[in-house]
Amino acid sequence: MYVNIGRNLTKGFYYTIDEDKVRGSNHVFLVRDIPTYFNVPEVKGVKKLKVIKVRQYNGYLTYLKDYSTLDDFILAKYNSSRRNVLRRRVKGLKGSFNIKTEVYFGDIAKETYDAMIDTFHDLLVKRFREKKTEYHILHKWDYFRELIYPMILNKEAVLLVTYENEKPIGIYLSICFNGIVSGAIPVFDTDYHKFALGNYLTLKMVEWSIENGMEIFDSSKGDYGEKERISDLKYSFEYHLLYNPRSVISASMAFGIASFFRLKQFLREKQIHSIYHNFKFKLNPNVSKENPDMEQYELVDNTVEAFQANTVTPINLDEKKYAFLRKFVFGFLYKSREHIQDITVYENGELDTYFVVGKDKMLEVRPIRES
Repeated sequence: MYVNIGRNLTKGFYYTIDEDKVRGSNHVFLVRDIPTYFNVPEVKGVKKLKVIKVRQYNGYLTYLKDYSTLDDFILAKYNSSRRNVLRRRVKGLKGSFNIKTEVYFGDIAKETYDAMIDTFHDLLVKRFREKKTEYHILHKWDYFRELIYPMILNKEAVLLVTYENEKPIGIYLSICFNGIVSGAIPVFDTDYHKFALGNYLTLKMVEWSIENGMEIFDSSKGDYGEKERISDLKYSFEYHLLYNPRSVISASMAFGIASFFRLKQFLREKQIHSIYHNFKFKLNPNVSKENPDMEQYELVDNTVEAFQANTVTPINLDEKKYAFLRKFVFGFLYKSREHIQDITVYENGELDTYFVVGKDKMLEVRPIRES
């Protein structure tokens, strides 16, 4: 059996058939992740070759040619209530942090790429560790790292990065081909989830696509509300098995492999795959709790007047040991609409208690005491 290089990591759209090399072959050729909306080669004219198509994942795409600006897109895809929510969260994100977005397409320094891809990896690890499941790309990261850099230089891939000051907090990698932008992997720092950073990244990617004359924005694999909300078409990814029907070995292999993938899809639709990936995650020896569990703490809102500064010590939120506090602090910023530069975080080491102090409000983060 021959398999396309990169399997399901290349995000290819189509393949070609060299008749001279496959004519009379007893091999089986497996090509993964072919989107059904894209034209693929017709095998009926190729002698001694047939194809079995096995549906796997769902995908979503949006036609962009009718939109000249992001505002036009948002007006068409969201009702007034949802638009107000988006605007409020974007305003909150930019009001609480120093936000900027850069796009790397056709040019990126190698040292910048290396730093970015390392951050990309760290954000993915964090995201799937919190979900308590594994992500197959992380097991093939060296291949992935080598693959993407030349694609950016050749304008076959685009890397959109949102920064908070100089720190990347959201990265959206897309593949580009013939007017199509395929959203390969988006990831964001989950500490900013209150500000809907994932939606912000998606809309920035859509905005770039419109401004650069792309006709299709392909959200790729995965089922969740935002994809369905902005999409015009739900399609399928297929695995194609090319085989020689006159060869018992070739045909038997093809039908056996097809049955295996159909079984996987059946189990996936029954959500069995989630149980499987969660189980594999628990078996990972590298998984450890580096920080206290957030569920061990409770939050108490209070006024600044109730704060006793002489009993506590200011801390640096960027220190690794305080990383678990970031979601609490950012949640406070979202609620209070204050800027991160205007707050201070303190620690009372004896009581294992933390205080997030702003201009007018204060949040106390303290352990849940047993009654």
